[in-house]
Amino acid sequence: MTISIKTVKVMAIASFSAMMILAFSFGESAVTVGHAEIPGAPSRRTGAPGESNCTSCHSSNTQTGQANIIAPATYVPGQTYTIQIQNTTTDLSRTSWGFEMTSLTAANTAAGTYTHTTAFTQTKTGTVSGGTRNYATHTSSGVFPGQSGGSTWSFNWTAPATDVGPITHYLAVLHGDNGQDDTGDQTYLKTLVVNPAVAVVIHHGFSDFDADGKADPSVFRGSNGFWYINRSTAGFTAAQWGLSTDKLVPADFDGDDKTDIAVWREDVATVAGFYILQSSNNTMRIERFGQTGDDPTVVGDWDGDGKADPAVHRGPGGGPQAYFYFRGSLNNPSGDVTYRPWGVSGDRAMRGDFDGDGKMDPAVFRPSNGVWYILQSSNGAIRYENWGSASDKFVPADYDGDAKTDLAVYRSGVWYIKQSSNSQAVYISFGTATDAPVPADYDGDGKTDAAVYRNGIWYERLSGSGSLNIVNFGTSTDVAVAGAFVK
Repeated sequence: MTISIKTVKVMAIASFSAMMILAFSFGESAVTVGHAEIPGAPSRRTGAPGESNCTSCHSSNTQTGQANIIAPATYVPGQTYTIQIQNTTTDLSRTSWGFEMTSLTAANTAAGTYTHTTAFTQTKTGTVSGGTRNYATHTSSGVFPGQSGGSTWSFNWTAPATDVGPITHYLAVLHGDNGQDDTGDQTYLKTLVVNPAVAVVIHHGFSDFDADGKADPSVFRGSNGFWYINRSTAGFTAAQWGLSTDKLVPADFDGDDKTDIAVWREDVATVAGFYILQSSNNTMRIERFGQTGDDPTVVGDWDGDGKADPAVHRGPGGGPQAYFYFRGSLNNPSGDVTYRPWGVSGDRAMRGDFDGDGKMDPAVFRPSNGVWYILQSSNGAIRYENWGSASDKFVPADYDGDAKTDLAVYRSGVWYIKQSSNSQAVYISFGTATDAPVPADYDGDGKTDAAVYRNGIWYERLSGSGSLNIVNFGTSTDVAVAGAFVK
Protein backbone atom coordinates (compact mmCIF):
# COMPACT_ATOMS: atom_id res chain seq x y z
CA MET A 1 0.00 0.00 0.00
CA THR A 2 1.39 3.38 -0.96
CA ILE A 3 1.03 6.22 1.49
CA SER A 4 1.86 9.75 0.44
CA ILE A 5 4.04 11.88 2.73
CA LYS A 6 1.26 14.47 3.02
CA THR A 7 -1.26 11.80 4.03
CA VAL A 8 1.15 10.54 6.67
CA LYS A 9 1.50 14.10 7.95
CA VAL A 10 -2.24 14.61 8.31
CA MET A 11 -2.51 11.27 10.05
CA ALA A 12 0.29 12.22 12.40
CA ILE A 13 -1.34 15.52 13.33
CA ALA A 14 -4.61 13.78 13.95
CA SER A 15 -3.04 11.18 16.21
CA PHE A 16 -0.27 13.28 17.82
CA SER A 17 2.00 10.34 17.00
CA ALA A 18 3.66 9.34 13.75
CA MET A 19 4.56 6.09 15.48
CA MET A 20 0.91 5.06 15.37
CA ILE A 21 1.30 4.53 11.63
CA LEU A 22 4.12 2.05 12.24
CA ALA A 23 3.18 0.28 15.45
CA PHE A 24 -0.23 1.49 16.72
CA SER A 25 1.38 1.98 20.10
CA PHE A 26 -0.41 2.19 23.48
CA GLY A 27 -3.14 -0.16 22.25
CA GLU A 28 -5.00 2.46 20.18
CA SER A 29 -7.29 1.34 17.37
CA ALA A 30 -5.73 0.98 13.95
CA VAL A 31 -5.75 3.55 11.16
CA THR A 32 -7.44 2.26 8.01
CA VAL A 33 -5.57 4.21 5.38
CA GLY A 34 -7.68 3.12 2.44
CA HIS A 35 -10.71 4.79 4.06
CA ALA A 36 -8.78 7.70 5.56
CA GLU A 37 -10.14 6.84 9.01
CA ILE A 38 -7.98 8.73 11.49
CA PRO A 39 -9.05 7.88 15.04
CA GLY A 40 -7.91 11.09 16.68
CA ALA A 41 -5.19 11.58 19.24
CA PRO A 42 -4.13 8.57 21.29
CA SER A 43 -5.27 8.97 24.89
CA ARG A 44 -2.93 10.21 27.61
CA ARG A 45 -1.47 13.12 25.57
CA THR A 46 -3.01 16.13 27.36
CA GLY A 47 -0.10 17.04 29.62
CA ALA A 48 -2.21 16.18 32.68
CA PRO A 49 -0.47 14.55 35.66
CA GLY A 50 0.83 11.13 34.63
CA GLU A 51 0.50 11.90 30.90
CA SER A 52 2.76 12.99 28.09
CA ASN A 53 1.81 15.52 25.42
CA CYS A 54 2.22 16.12 21.70
CA THR A 55 5.98 16.59 21.96
CA SER A 56 6.38 12.90 22.70
CA CYS A 57 6.17 12.51 18.92
CA HIS A 58 6.29 16.02 17.50
CA SER A 59 9.29 18.30 17.84
CA SER A 60 8.98 21.35 20.09
CA ASN A 61 8.90 24.63 18.16
CA THR A 62 8.36 28.30 18.89
CA GLN A 63 4.68 29.14 19.18
CA THR A 64 3.35 31.69 16.70
CA GLY A 65 -0.34 31.52 17.60
CA GLN A 66 -2.71 30.95 20.46
CA ALA A 67 -4.89 28.15 21.80
CA ASN A 68 -7.59 28.70 24.40
CA ILE A 69 -10.24 26.83 26.36
CA ILE A 70 -13.57 28.65 26.33
CA ALA A 71 -15.61 27.27 29.21
CA PRO A 72 -17.62 28.46 32.23
CA ALA A 73 -15.52 29.47 35.25
CA THR A 74 -17.80 27.57 37.62
CA TYR A 75 -19.95 24.46 37.47
CA VAL A 76 -23.16 23.21 39.01
CA PRO A 77 -23.12 19.44 39.70
CA GLY A 78 -24.85 17.51 36.95
CA GLN A 79 -25.12 20.52 34.63
CA THR A 80 -24.05 20.20 30.98
CA TYR A 81 -21.89 22.94 29.44
CA THR A 82 -20.62 23.68 25.94
CA ILE A 83 -16.85 23.91 25.72
CA GLN A 84 -14.94 25.43 22.82
CA ILE A 85 -11.30 24.97 21.89
CA GLN A 86 -10.19 27.97 19.84
CA ASN A 87 -7.00 28.32 17.82
CA THR A 88 -5.87 31.55 16.19
CA THR A 89 -2.70 32.44 14.30
CA THR A 90 -1.40 34.76 11.61
CA ASP A 91 1.17 32.14 10.65
CA LEU A 92 -0.14 30.92 7.30
CA SER A 93 2.11 27.86 7.43
CA ARG A 94 -0.26 26.37 10.06
CA THR A 95 -2.69 24.32 7.96
CA SER A 96 -3.68 21.29 10.07
CA TRP A 97 -4.95 21.00 13.62
CA GLY A 98 -5.42 18.54 16.46
CA PHE A 99 -6.32 18.48 20.15
CA GLU A 100 -7.00 16.32 23.16
CA MET A 101 -8.60 17.29 26.48
CA THR A 102 -9.35 15.64 29.81
CA SER A 103 -10.90 16.96 33.04
CA LEU A 104 -9.65 15.89 36.47
CA THR A 105 -10.33 16.49 40.14
CA ALA A 106 -7.59 17.65 42.52
CA ALA A 107 -6.98 13.93 43.18
CA ASN A 108 -6.40 13.42 39.43
CA THR A 109 -9.50 11.30 38.92
CA ALA A 110 -11.90 11.74 36.03
CA ALA A 111 -14.31 14.64 36.49
CA GLY A 112 -17.41 14.57 34.32
CA THR A 113 -18.05 13.19 30.87
CA TYR A 114 -17.88 14.45 27.29
CA THR A 115 -20.33 14.16 24.43
CA HIS A 116 -19.62 15.25 20.86
CA THR A 117 -22.08 17.55 19.12
CA THR A 118 -20.44 17.82 15.68
CA ALA A 119 -18.62 15.52 13.28
CA PHE A 120 -15.32 17.21 14.18
CA THR A 121 -14.93 15.72 17.67
CA GLN A 122 -15.21 12.37 19.39
CA THR A 123 -14.81 10.90 22.87
CA LYS A 124 -12.35 8.27 24.13
CA THR A 125 -11.15 6.73 27.36
CA GLY A 126 -7.71 5.78 28.65
CA THR A 127 -6.19 4.32 31.79
CA VAL A 128 -3.63 6.17 33.91
CA SER A 129 -2.29 4.75 37.18
CA GLY A 130 -5.12 2.26 37.33
CA GLY A 131 -7.87 4.85 36.82
CA THR A 132 -9.97 5.49 33.72
CA ARG A 133 -9.98 9.00 32.28
CA ASN A 134 -12.30 10.52 29.70
CA TYR A 135 -11.00 12.39 26.67
CA ALA A 136 -12.35 14.62 23.94
CA THR A 137 -10.36 14.75 20.71
CA HIS A 138 -10.73 15.51 17.01
CA THR A 139 -11.93 13.25 14.23
CA SER A 140 -10.59 12.82 10.71
CA SER A 141 -12.65 15.76 9.44
CA GLY A 142 -11.72 17.70 12.58
CA VAL A 143 -8.08 17.94 11.46
CA PHE A 144 -9.25 20.64 8.99
CA PRO A 145 -6.35 19.90 6.56
CA GLY A 146 -5.38 22.89 4.45
CA GLN A 147 -7.27 25.37 6.68
CA SER A 148 -5.23 28.39 7.78
CA GLY A 149 -5.84 31.12 10.34
CA GLY A 150 -7.12 28.86 13.09
CA SER A 151 -9.77 26.32 14.00
CA THR A 152 -12.53 25.74 16.54
CA TRP A 153 -13.95 22.60 18.10
CA SER A 154 -17.12 22.49 20.21
CA PHE A 155 -18.39 19.68 22.41
CA ASN A 156 -20.35 19.20 25.62
CA TRP A 157 -19.00 18.49 29.09
CA THR A 158 -21.32 17.28 31.85
CA ALA A 159 -20.07 18.10 35.33
CA PRO A 160 -19.94 15.38 38.00
CA ALA A 161 -23.22 14.65 39.73
CA THR A 162 -21.85 15.94 43.04
CA ASP A 163 -19.57 18.75 44.17
CA VAL A 164 -16.03 17.35 43.80
CA GLY A 165 -14.24 20.61 44.43
CA PRO A 166 -12.03 22.38 41.86
CA ILE A 167 -11.79 20.69 38.48
CA THR A 168 -8.94 21.26 36.02
CA HIS A 169 -9.39 20.99 32.26
CA TYR A 170 -6.10 19.83 30.67
CA LEU A 171 -5.64 20.56 26.98
CA ALA A 172 -2.97 19.79 24.41
CA VAL A 173 -3.27 21.36 20.95
CA LEU A 174 -1.19 20.90 17.82
CA HIS A 175 -0.79 23.57 15.13
CA GLY A 176 0.58 21.55 12.20
CA ASP A 177 2.28 22.69 9.02
CA ASN A 178 1.16 19.77 6.83
CA GLY A 179 4.84 19.28 6.06
CA GLN A 180 6.79 16.15 5.27
CA ASP A 181 7.91 15.37 8.82
CA ASP A 182 7.15 16.05 12.48
CA THR A 183 9.69 18.80 12.96
CA GLY A 184 7.64 21.83 11.96
CA ASP A 185 4.66 21.50 14.30
CA GLN A 186 3.77 23.60 17.33
CA THR A 187 2.46 22.22 20.63
CA TYR A 188 0.30 24.25 23.02
CA LEU A 189 -0.57 23.14 26.55
CA LYS A 190 -3.38 24.86 28.42
CA THR A 191 -5.20 24.37 31.70
CA LEU A 192 -8.36 25.92 33.08
CA VAL A 193 -9.55 25.49 36.66
CA VAL A 194 -13.31 25.60 37.26
CA ASN A 195 -14.70 25.80 40.78
CA PRO A 196 -18.05 24.71 42.16
CA ALA A 197 -20.57 27.49 41.75
CA VAL A 198 -21.12 29.48 44.91
CA ALA A 199 -24.43 28.46 46.42
CA VAL A 200 -27.13 30.80 45.25
CA VAL A 201 -28.65 32.51 48.25
CA ILE A 202 -32.40 32.45 48.20
CA HIS A 203 -33.30 36.12 48.45
CA HIS A 204 -35.51 37.30 51.28
CA GLY A 205 -37.59 38.86 48.52
CA PHE A 206 -40.98 37.73 49.85
CA SER A 207 -40.98 39.65 53.16
CA ASP A 208 -37.79 41.72 53.45
CA PHE A 209 -39.10 45.22 52.77
CA ASP A 210 -35.91 47.08 53.75
CA ALA A 211 -33.21 44.80 52.26
CA ASP A 212 -31.41 44.12 55.54
CA GLY A 213 -31.49 40.35 55.11
CA LYS A 214 -34.20 39.87 57.71
CA ALA A 215 -37.89 39.16 57.19
CA ASP A 216 -40.26 41.87 58.41
CA PRO A 217 -43.58 41.09 60.13
CA SER A 218 -46.34 42.55 58.00
CA VAL A 219 -50.10 42.25 57.70
CA PHE A 220 -52.81 43.10 55.21
CA ARG A 221 -56.07 44.57 56.49
CA GLY A 222 -58.83 43.81 54.04
CA SER A 223 -61.30 46.25 55.59
CA ASN A 224 -59.30 49.25 54.37
CA GLY A 225 -56.84 47.73 51.90
CA PHE A 226 -53.78 48.72 53.92
CA TRP A 227 -50.48 46.90 54.29
CA TYR A 228 -48.82 47.50 57.67
CA ILE A 229 -45.12 46.62 57.76
CA ASN A 230 -42.79 46.48 60.77
CA ARG A 231 -39.40 46.81 59.04
CA SER A 232 -36.55 45.48 61.14
CA THR A 233 -34.17 48.30 60.14
CA ALA A 234 -36.16 51.06 58.43
CA GLY A 235 -39.04 51.07 60.90
CA PHE A 236 -42.82 51.12 60.52
CA THR A 237 -44.49 51.90 57.21
CA ALA A 238 -47.94 51.50 55.69
CA ALA A 239 -49.42 51.62 52.21
CA GLN A 240 -52.93 51.26 50.84
CA TRP A 241 -52.73 48.68 48.06
CA GLY A 242 -55.31 46.19 46.88
CA LEU A 243 -58.79 44.92 47.66
CA SER A 244 -59.97 42.37 50.21
CA THR A 245 -60.66 39.94 47.36
CA ASP A 246 -57.15 40.21 45.90
CA LYS A 247 -54.49 37.56 46.44
CA LEU A 248 -51.30 38.75 48.15
CA VAL A 249 -48.16 38.15 46.06
CA PRO A 250 -45.31 40.21 47.58
CA ALA A 251 -41.93 39.62 45.95
CA ASP A 252 -38.88 41.50 44.68
CA PHE A 253 -40.07 42.27 41.17
CA ASP A 254 -37.61 45.09 40.44
CA GLY A 255 -34.41 43.42 41.69
CA ASP A 256 -33.41 45.88 44.43
CA ASP A 257 -33.48 43.17 47.15
CA LYS A 258 -36.53 44.81 48.72
CA THR A 259 -39.90 43.13 48.72
CA ASP A 260 -42.48 44.96 46.63
CA ILE A 261 -46.06 45.22 47.84
CA ALA A 262 -48.11 43.37 45.23
CA VAL A 263 -51.49 41.73 44.66
CA TRP A 264 -53.00 39.60 41.92
CA ARG A 265 -56.57 40.34 40.84
CA GLU A 266 -58.36 37.59 39.00
CA ASP A 267 -60.52 38.26 35.98
CA VAL A 268 -60.86 37.08 32.41
CA ALA A 269 -57.70 36.70 30.34
CA THR A 270 -56.04 40.01 29.33
CA VAL A 271 -57.78 41.71 32.29
CA ALA A 272 -56.52 39.72 35.27
CA GLY A 273 -53.15 40.89 36.45
CA PHE A 274 -50.50 41.73 39.01
CA TYR A 275 -50.55 45.16 40.61
CA ILE A 276 -47.06 45.91 41.91
CA LEU A 277 -45.81 48.88 43.95
CA GLN A 278 -42.15 48.92 42.98
CA SER A 279 -39.89 49.78 45.92
CA SER A 280 -37.07 51.03 43.68
CA ASN A 281 -39.01 54.05 42.43
CA ASN A 282 -42.36 53.94 44.29
CA THR A 283 -44.30 53.59 41.05
CA MET A 284 -47.13 51.28 40.09
CA ARG A 285 -46.51 48.47 37.64
CA ILE A 286 -49.35 46.47 36.14
CA GLU A 287 -48.71 43.08 34.56
CA ARG A 288 -51.73 41.68 32.73
CA PHE A 289 -51.24 37.99 33.38
CA GLY A 290 -53.36 34.95 34.10
CA GLN A 291 -57.10 34.43 34.28
CA THR A 292 -59.82 33.50 36.75
CA GLY A 293 -59.05 30.22 38.49
CA ASP A 294 -55.27 30.51 38.23
CA ASP A 295 -52.98 30.16 41.23
CA PRO A 296 -50.58 33.17 41.48
CA THR A 297 -48.73 31.97 44.60
CA VAL A 298 -45.97 30.60 42.36
CA VAL A 299 -44.44 34.02 41.66
CA GLY A 300 -40.66 34.01 41.98
CA ASP A 301 -37.46 34.23 40.01
CA TRP A 302 -38.03 31.73 37.22
CA ASP A 303 -35.13 32.81 34.97
CA GLY A 304 -32.39 33.42 37.54
CA ASP A 305 -31.82 37.16 37.05
CA GLY A 306 -32.56 38.19 40.63
CA LYS A 307 -36.03 39.54 39.88
CA ALA A 308 -39.36 37.90 40.63
CA ASP A 309 -41.43 37.12 37.55
CA PRO A 310 -45.22 37.20 37.19
CA ALA A 311 -46.32 33.57 37.23
CA VAL A 312 -49.41 31.40 37.67
CA HIS A 313 -50.26 27.72 37.82
CA ARG A 314 -53.29 26.70 35.78
CA GLY A 315 -55.16 23.46 36.19
CA PRO A 316 -56.44 21.39 33.29
CA GLY A 317 -58.88 23.06 30.96
CA GLY A 318 -60.77 20.14 29.48
CA GLY A 319 -57.77 17.83 29.65
CA PRO A 320 -55.45 16.16 32.18
CA GLN A 321 -52.46 18.50 31.81
CA ALA A 322 -51.74 21.44 34.11
CA TYR A 323 -49.24 24.23 33.37
CA PHE A 324 -46.91 26.74 34.99
CA TYR A 325 -46.82 30.07 33.12
CA PHE A 326 -44.32 32.86 33.74
CA ARG A 327 -43.11 36.02 32.04
CA GLY A 328 -39.36 36.12 32.47
CA SER A 329 -37.56 39.44 33.01
CA LEU A 330 -34.22 38.19 31.65
CA ASN A 331 -33.55 39.13 28.00
CA ASN A 332 -37.24 39.28 27.22
CA PRO A 333 -37.94 42.74 25.75
CA SER A 334 -41.12 41.60 24.03
CA GLY A 335 -42.58 40.17 27.23
CA ASP A 336 -42.99 36.63 25.93
CA VAL A 337 -44.67 34.08 28.18
CA THR A 338 -43.00 30.76 28.94
CA TYR A 339 -45.03 27.72 29.93
CA ARG A 340 -44.07 24.44 31.55
CA PRO A 341 -46.52 21.53 31.39
CA TRP A 342 -46.43 20.06 34.89
CA GLY A 343 -49.04 18.46 37.06
CA VAL A 344 -52.51 17.04 36.53
CA SER A 345 -56.02 17.72 37.76
CA GLY A 346 -56.16 17.90 41.53
CA ASP A 347 -52.45 18.65 42.07
CA ARG A 348 -51.44 21.53 44.32
CA ALA A 349 -48.78 23.86 42.95
CA MET A 350 -45.72 24.45 45.15
CA ARG A 351 -43.10 27.19 45.01
CA GLY A 352 -39.37 26.79 45.53
CA ASP A 353 -35.85 26.47 44.21
CA PHE A 354 -35.36 22.82 45.09
CA ASP A 355 -31.99 22.37 43.32
CA GLY A 356 -30.32 25.62 44.38
CA ASP A 357 -29.62 27.08 40.93
CA GLY A 358 -31.37 30.39 41.62
CA LYS A 359 -34.45 29.52 39.56
CA MET A 360 -37.91 28.40 40.58
CA ASP A 361 -38.67 24.78 39.76
CA PRO A 362 -42.07 23.52 38.58
CA ALA A 363 -43.37 21.45 41.50
CA VAL A 364 -46.70 20.00 42.60
CA PHE A 365 -48.02 17.91 45.46
CA ARG A 366 -50.45 15.16 44.55
CA PRO A 367 -52.99 14.62 47.35
CA SER A 368 -54.05 11.22 46.02
CA ASN A 369 -50.67 9.63 46.81
CA GLY A 370 -48.81 12.16 48.98
CA VAL A 371 -46.01 12.60 46.44
CA TRP A 372 -44.18 15.78 45.42
CA TYR A 373 -43.26 15.92 41.72
CA ILE A 374 -40.39 18.35 41.12
CA LEU A 375 -38.86 19.25 37.75
CA GLN A 376 -35.34 20.52 38.52
CA SER A 377 -34.44 23.49 36.32
CA SER A 378 -30.69 22.87 36.65
CA ASN A 379 -30.65 19.56 34.79
CA GLY A 380 -34.21 18.65 33.80
CA ALA A 381 -34.26 15.73 36.24
CA ILE A 382 -37.53 14.72 37.88
CA ARG A 383 -37.69 14.17 41.64
CA TYR A 384 -40.33 12.14 43.38
CA GLU A 385 -40.62 12.77 47.13
CA ASN A 386 -43.22 11.31 49.47
CA TRP A 387 -43.77 13.89 52.23
CA GLY A 388 -46.91 15.07 53.97
CA SER A 389 -50.61 14.53 53.46
CA ALA A 390 -53.46 16.38 51.80
CA SER A 391 -54.70 17.89 55.09
CA ASP A 392 -51.33 19.49 55.95
CA LYS A 393 -50.36 23.11 55.45
CA PHE A 394 -47.42 23.30 53.08
CA VAL A 395 -44.45 25.45 54.12
CA PRO A 396 -41.50 24.60 51.83
CA ALA A 397 -38.49 26.88 52.45
CA ASP A 398 -34.74 26.77 53.10
CA TYR A 399 -34.58 25.69 56.74
CA ASP A 400 -31.00 24.35 56.69
CA GLY A 401 -29.32 27.25 54.87
CA ASP A 402 -28.00 25.38 51.82
CA ALA A 403 -29.83 27.65 49.33
CA LYS A 404 -32.21 24.84 48.38
CA THR A 405 -35.87 24.69 49.26
CA ASP A 406 -36.68 21.91 51.72
CA LEU A 407 -39.88 19.89 51.64
CA ALA A 408 -41.90 20.91 54.69
CA VAL A 409 -45.44 20.71 56.06
CA TYR A 410 -47.15 22.07 59.18
CA ARG A 411 -49.51 19.73 61.01
CA SER A 412 -51.29 20.51 64.29
CA GLY A 413 -48.45 22.60 65.65
CA VAL A 414 -45.61 20.39 64.39
CA TRP A 415 -43.24 21.25 61.56
CA TYR A 416 -42.14 18.27 59.46
CA ILE A 417 -39.05 19.22 57.46
CA LYS A 418 -36.94 17.11 55.11
CA GLN A 419 -33.58 18.85 54.91
CA SER A 420 -32.11 19.02 51.41
CA SER A 421 -28.55 19.21 52.76
CA ASN A 422 -28.58 15.69 54.19
CA SER A 423 -32.06 14.23 53.44
CA GLN A 424 -32.65 13.99 57.19
CA ALA A 425 -36.06 14.55 58.74
CA VAL A 426 -36.44 17.29 61.37
CA TYR A 427 -39.52 17.69 63.53
CA ILE A 428 -40.17 20.97 65.34
CA SER A 429 -43.04 21.36 67.79
CA PHE A 430 -43.95 25.03 67.58
CA GLY A 431 -47.44 26.50 67.43
CA THR A 432 -50.98 25.17 67.61
CA ALA A 433 -53.40 23.67 65.11
CA THR A 434 -55.24 26.98 64.67
CA ASP A 435 -52.17 29.18 64.21
CA ALA A 436 -51.23 30.62 60.82
CA PRO A 437 -47.69 29.50 59.88
CA VAL A 438 -45.50 32.42 58.79
CA PRO A 439 -42.04 30.92 58.18
CA ALA A 440 -39.25 33.34 57.17
CA ASP A 441 -35.67 34.26 58.05
CA TYR A 442 -36.30 36.72 60.88
CA ASP A 443 -32.75 36.71 62.30
CA GLY A 444 -30.86 37.00 59.00
CA ASP A 445 -28.76 33.83 59.35
CA GLY A 446 -29.73 32.46 55.95
CA LYS A 447 -32.09 29.86 57.39
CA THR A 448 -35.86 29.98 57.48
CA ASP A 449 -37.29 30.14 61.01
CA ALA A 450 -40.41 28.33 62.14
CA ALA A 451 -42.95 31.00 63.09
CA VAL A 452 -46.70 31.39 63.62
CA TYR A 453 -49.20 34.26 63.77
CA ARG A 454 -51.88 34.17 66.46
CA ASN A 455 -54.40 36.94 67.16
CA GLY A 456 -52.09 39.78 66.22
CA ILE A 457 -48.97 38.26 67.78
CA TRP A 458 -45.94 36.82 65.93
CA TYR A 459 -44.13 33.91 67.57
CA GLU A 460 -40.74 33.32 65.95
CA ARG A 461 -38.37 30.45 66.73
CA LEU A 462 -35.01 31.92 65.71
CA SER A 463 -32.70 29.33 64.16
CA GLY A 464 -29.56 31.33 64.89
CA SER A 465 -29.98 31.14 68.67
CA GLY A 466 -32.86 28.75 69.20
CA SER A 467 -34.61 31.45 71.22
CA LEU A 468 -38.20 32.59 71.07
CA ASN A 469 -38.99 36.06 69.73
CA ILE A 470 -42.45 37.55 70.24
CA VAL A 471 -43.71 40.56 68.27
CA ASN A 472 -47.07 42.27 68.79
CA PHE A 473 -48.09 43.47 65.35
CA GLY A 474 -51.53 43.32 63.76
CA THR A 475 -55.03 42.33 64.83
CA SER A 476 -56.90 39.04 64.96
CA THR A 477 -58.69 39.82 61.69
CA ASP A 478 -55.60 40.85 59.73
CA VAL A 479 -53.99 38.54 57.20
CA ALA A 480 -50.35 37.85 58.10
CA VAL A 481 -47.98 38.16 55.15
CA ALA A 482 -45.83 35.03 55.19
CA GLY A 483 -42.18 35.44 54.30
CA ALA A 484 -42.07 32.01 52.68
CA PHE A 485 -44.52 29.97 50.67
CA VAL A 486 -47.54 28.80 52.66
CA LYS A 487 -50.50 26.87 51.25
